[in-house]
Amino acid sequence: MIKLVIFDADKTLWDHYNISEFEEPFHLPERDILRDSEGRTLKLFPNVRKTLEELKRKDVKIAMATWNFPHKTEKVLKALELDSYFDVVVSRDFPFKFIMIAEILRKFAESGIRFRPEEILFVDDRRAHFGNVWLYLGRIQCLEMWKDINDHLEIISKLENSQT
Repeated sequence: MIKLVIFDADKTLWDHYNISEFEEPFHLPERDILRDSEGRTLKLFPNVRKTLEELKRKDVKIAMATWNFPHKTEKVLKALELDSYFDVVVSRDFPFKFIMIAEILRKFAESGIRFRPEEILFVDDRRAHFGNVWLYLGRIQCLEMWKDINDHLEIISKLENSQT
């Protein structure tokens, strides 16, 4: 049974490839579109909010592991009003997702919450990250966005299928 879903950010939750480029002030022309002071734009993918809301409703913990500058991630999540969905956000200026996920698990453990690898689902748009996740952290379930699934709501159905 999945108890924790960990999301990548860029090209997984939104269409931009690197929010570390974004400069304040931010402007939201629409609820799911963010524009920075230089005119760069990101758009949340369809059903991201709905998926996060459904995970919360099901009492699944939600985390983020992203290769971005931490202060940029924090500001973008806050501007899009997504920050409240995430129990833990680990944003680092290096690409090693297995280290970020280990940090996420450590933060949960510090608050008394522990997860076995089979209770964790990691969603990223780059399959290249999965090998080290499995090597160092065990058989965490991994989904490659846009290959294994094409809509965020499919995460909910994968969750429901893992419950049976």
